[in-house]
Amino acid sequence: MNDKNRTLLLASDQLAKTVNALAIISFLPKESDIIIETPIVHVVDIQPEILRDHSMLSLVDYCSNQIVDAVLQYKILTKVDSGTVVAAFPYAILIYDVESQDNNFSVGDYAEIANPEALHSVMMLALELAHEGREGRPVGTAFIVGDIKELKRWSHQGVLNPYEGHPAEVRDVKIRENWESVKEFAQLDGVFIIDKNGIIEASGRYLDADGRDANLQSGLGGRHLATAAITKVAPAIGIVVSESGGVIRVFIGGKSIAQIRTDIRLVL
Repeated sequence: MNDKNRTLLLASDQLAKTVNALAIISFLPKESDIIIETPIVHVVDIQPEILRDHSMLSLVDYCSNQIVDAVLQYKILTKVDSGTVVAAFPYAILIYDVESQDNNFSVGDYAEIANPEALHSVMMLALELAHEGREGRPVGTAFIVGDIKELKRWSHQGVLNPYEGHPAEVRDVKIRENWESVKEFAQLDGVFIIDKNGIIEASGRYLDADGRDANLQSGLGGRHLATAAITKVAPAIGIVVSESGGVIRVFIGGKSIAQIRTDIRLVL
C-alpha cells in the first residue's frame, strides 16, 4: 500500500473510532501490511481513480453515489439497519448514516408481508446471481415473495414446475444448499413465486396482473413491469435481477422502493 492510501486508511480508522462507527467501507486497494482496529469491508470491481482530475463537487457527488450502493449491500450482508460507517476513498473520507433516506430499504420493515429471514435470504441470493450469473453468463430473473394463494391467483405456470412434489426442506430458500438449484432454474422463462416463510412454490411462473398502470422508469422490460403489477394487486415483495447490468430492484405496492447497483462488490 502506498503512503497516501496508508495515511487515508489510518485516518479513517481514527475517525471511525471517534464516531463509534460500525465499520470502514474501503474503496482503497486491499493490502495486508497495515493493522486497522475497526472492522473493514473492502469494495472491489470498481475503479474510483477515474475521477481523480475532476472538480471537488464531482468527486463528492461520485463518492456519495458509490457509498449509497455500498451501504445497501452492507445492510443486506450484515443485517445491520442502523449506525454509522466511514467510507475511505483515494481522495476523500466520508461519514455515512446507515439509516439515511437514500437507502432506507430494510427487510425487517415488511415483516407483515414476508418473514424477514426469508426475505434476507432472497436478497442474498439475488446479490449472488447479479454478481456471478450462472457459469459466467449473466442471468436475469425475479423472485415474488408473499401470500402464496394470491400469487398463484395472479400467475400461471409457463413451463413444467421443477419444484412440484418436492419436500419443503429442498424448496426452502433460507437453506443455502438449495441455492444452486435456484440459480439453475433462474435460466428458465418466468419468475419464482415463494411463500412468506421462504418456501419456493414454483419457478417458470408467468405473471398475469395488469401492468398498464405501473409507473416505471423508461428502459425497464416486461419482467419489471409484471413484477410491479403483481405487487400492486397482491401482498407481496418483488425482487428483480436485471440481466443487463445486474441491477437489483425491489418492488412493493407497484413501485420500485430500492435499487441496488451491483457493479461493485463488497468483501467482508
